[in-house]
Amino acid sequence: MALFSNDEINSIRANADIVNVISSYIPLTQKGRNYLGVCPFHDDHSPSMSVSSDKQIYKCFACGATGNVFTFVQDYENVSFAEAVSIVAAKCGMEVSFDPTKNVAVDNYAKEHKIMELSQKFFANNLKTSFGKEAVKYLNERGLSEDIIKEFGIGLSLDTNDSLLQLLTKKGYKTDELEEIGIVNNSNGTYYDMFTKRITFPLWDKDGNIIGFSARVYRGEKNVSKYMNSRENKIFHKGDTLYNYHNAKEAAKREKEIIVVEGFMDAIRMSSVGIKNVVALCGTAMTKDQISLLKKLRCKVVLCLDNDNAGLIATVSNGDELVKENVETYVVRLTGEKDPDEYILANGAEAFIENIKKPLTYFDFKMDYFKHNRDLNKVEDLSQYVNDVLKTLSTVDDSILREVTLNKISKEYNLSLDVLKNRLEKFEPVVLREKEEKKEVVKTKKDSYMIGSERILYFMMNDEKYIDEYQTKLGFFNEPMYREIANEIVYYYETNKEITVADFITYVSSKDSIKGKVMEIVNESINDDLTMEAMDEYINAVLKVSHKNEIKRLKELMKKELDQDKKMKIALQIMELKKEDV
Repeated sequence: MALFSNDEINSIRANADIVNVISSYIPLTQKGRNYLGVCPFHDDHSPSMSVSSDKQIYKCFACGATGNVFTFVQDYENVSFAEAVSIVAAKCGMEVSFDPTKNVAVDNYAKEHKIMELSQKFFANNLKTSFGKEAVKYLNERGLSEDIIKEFGIGLSLDTNDSLLQLLTKKGYKTDELEEIGIVNNSNGTYYDMFTKRITFPLWDKDGNIIGFSARVYRGEKNVSKYMNSRENKIFHKGDTLYNYHNAKEAAKREKEIIVVEGFMDAIRMSSVGIKNVVALCGTAMTKDQISLLKKLRCKVVLCLDNDNAGLIATVSNGDELVKENVETYVVRLTGEKDPDEYILANGAEAFIENIKKPLTYFDFKMDYFKHNRDLNKVEDLSQYVNDVLKTLSTVDDSILREVTLNKISKEYNLSLDVLKNRLEKFEPVVLREKEEKKEVVKTKKDSYMIGSERILYFMMNDEKYIDEYQTKLGFFNEPMYREIANEIVYYYETNKEITVADFITYVSSKDSIKGKVMEIVNESINDDLTMEAMDEYINAVLKVSHKNEIKRLKELMKKELDQDKKMKIALQIMELKKEDV
């Protein structure tokens, strides 16, 4: 059941002036009918975001961000749609009852998430039985308290190989459904549990839905993998997720930083000592999707990866990618123990926290990294080191940092400052990601049919009279995407008896098949003047192209037709279409 009805959502949206809400986050300046501000969704240096008080929507001309008051708050605060509605309601003085554990949006994988939830509850309950005593003892000896076990949903898969299978099939789930999401395996038609004899750790998506498990042996078994993970499936893609992200995002906002570690045990250990703003890669390489999740937090990122060569290399490669995405990046390199889990166990929480309080900027870390395995007393090693530093420095916009670094190298190694400056100028600066993003929003040229169709749809989103005009004079789009959007607009209006573009954006927020196209249409049409004359011109343009295509189709049909009477009928159809275009 949805947390808010459509009427409640529209009422909140109608009472919340988008200019007032957005200006509570970023400064806005009025320019004509609209308001301009620096876009918070990319590295903007001049006002690129336009906010329309009339239409109650916003658009960034640089990165293409578009939406209404709810989508702005959702993206800015990095919260669910339901939370965004609640925040907007509070800002305009409306009281709503909100349970953050519920999700107002449509869950396209509700059944799969329910299976995972039931599996986790089964595993967690096993720890509380006599079968779980050995596992609980193991966890306690590792310093994991009952509260931490509960917080992270840690459980136990039993020694029998079909206990979970039996539970889930009794609840009506089919074996092929369970196999598809990796809860059971199939060997020649015999189904059995994926996880047995292991301590289980649930894996969540960004919204807190369980999407898989990682399971660890605990009896000292030999000749088996220490960890076994869910295989990737339609709800679990390792590269899309960061362990503990759903828990860490609120703490990250408070602390204004997010700490990234390698393993989920590192995240659990850190959380157990009060460090809640931590996520785990569950590996070493950071994907674009994971970087996107981190960027949404709009805070600095602290890399604290394993204290081995693989962790060092991963710190460099991940740090480089974060910097390319204009993410403020810092590094903590531990000494002695392999990872944060072992470090805290060996040295205590206070010692670890002291390390976290003194991170290196990524640039300073990179300067130290370039010294790794080099003897700077040797001319060749020193030359390579200086060239690596200058190459990195060429990508830095900060003129003061450039000057300080050049002076430091000059004094430390007795090198000519002019030589260093000349050498720096020879390196090609890396194109900033912001500029790449701006290129990405440049759309391919659209033909008159596409332009006309999209403008008609935009007009329809704004006023019922344009819906009437569409139904009277056009009534149908040949292109499936346009047809689906038009049908949704008509359905929305007939259901609610009114329509605004801001409310329609809310309506399509859970309709993945058309949401992106609707946002694109709004983005490209936001500055259009809405007049019936313009609407009719767009309809005529679409009809002209439609007629042209239909005439072409009929001519091809007539060529193949042998029956003279049928040929005559086709010819008359062509004549009628040509008359309509006169």
